[in-house]
Amino acid sequence: MAEPVKVFISSAAESGLRQLREQVHTELKTMEHYPQMYEKDFGPWPPQELVENCLEHVGKSDIFLLFVSHKAGNYIEAYKATVTHCEFQAAHQNNKHIIVFVQEDIYRLFWYDLRFMIAEMVEEYKKCHQGMEPDTYKDIAEEAWNKHPEKSDSIDSYVWGFLFDIYQKGHYLEQIALGVDTIKTIKRYFSDLFRKGSRYLALKDEIDEQISEGPTYRKHAEFTSRMIDYLREGEIQNPRMFLEYLQRFLKKGTIYSKPGTVFEKILGEYESCSGSTLYKKTDQKLQLIAASGMASDDNSAYSLEDSTSYVVKAYESENPELFYSEEKRQLYLGIKSGHYVICFHYPVDSFWTEETVQRFKEDMMRDIIETEPALFRNFAIKLLGGIK
Repeated sequence: MAEPVKVFISSAAESGLRQLREQVHTELKTMEHYPQMYEKDFGPWPPQELVENCLEHVGKSDIFLLFVSHKAGNYIEAYKATVTHCEFQAAHQNNKHIIVFVQEDIYRLFWYDLRFMIAEMVEEYKKCHQGMEPDTYKDIAEEAWNKHPEKSDSIDSYVWGFLFDIYQKGHYLEQIALGVDTIKTIKRYFSDLFRKGSRYLALKDEIDEQISEGPTYRKHAEFTSRMIDYLREGEIQNPRMFLEYLQRFLKKGTIYSKPGTVFEKILGEYESCSGSTLYKKTDQKLQLIAASGMASDDNSAYSLEDSTSYVVKAYESENPELFYSEEKRQLYLGIKSGHYVICFHYPVDSFWTEETVQRFKEDMMRDIIETEPALFRNFAIKLLGGIK
């Protein structure tokens, strides 16, 4: 079911904006949106609850629509800010889509004069305070306005500090002329927003996939940094710990037959990697470098002529090889990389026999090779291929 967009309408309570606010509210409802405006859709509340309740409604909105004109609105000492400024800050912190319209005379004064004045004064403040930004631009904005040749009591100095904060946070300021078909300008802006949004809708699946995979890639970034720390001058300094750390990321999985079809069937599961061994070619043999977990280090070397050895078979193959020991109920994934062979051990349940492994070997290789842990395993294998 389609859900209307919630638009929070924010501005100081000044007479010059009252008609515009009402018109915008009416137009948004006509457009089947869900406008949220104080004293029309929520509130009023007792003064001590005003800010908290406004911020709660900002948090529930989708778009934050702000109008800035001559007045700053109610200043709340506890927040060191006006109510409107608090609403904007909540929208910014909650990553709402923020649209700011500024009355044209206010826009011109700020953009062409006061923006630079306040910026210079902020830099002077930072020089005197060990590079720290001021907690609020209120006092600086007041000082700048008092120095301005067009200074007028009809404009609250706080407005300039508020606009500077919006500008510093990277939000675009759109100027409007009140009374000159302002609604048409706003409707065009919403139409353009819909046009831009339609582009993202076309990429929705890709964006959702990237968002869902974000934690995996962050974990992978931490993993790669740690693995590289084990290398010094092209050699692994602590091969056993290299294997132990890698093993943590090789988790259990499920093996499917005909995945993604109506005939999809679970064949069985394999447990998390229980151990691994690392061999290096030296002369005519593969020498054990290190073992981790439950993997035995009894076989210290294999002759390259030993055709019965899983390690030798993996070394002679250009592709990953999967072997199975029915006696130990364990899969062995052997992969050659440069002068090395690394072998991962995966315990399996009693369903698997030598016959079933051969029958479903392609399915098993696909599910082991293509699952999330492959990101970590493949990086380690590439590292091995580039060291001595």
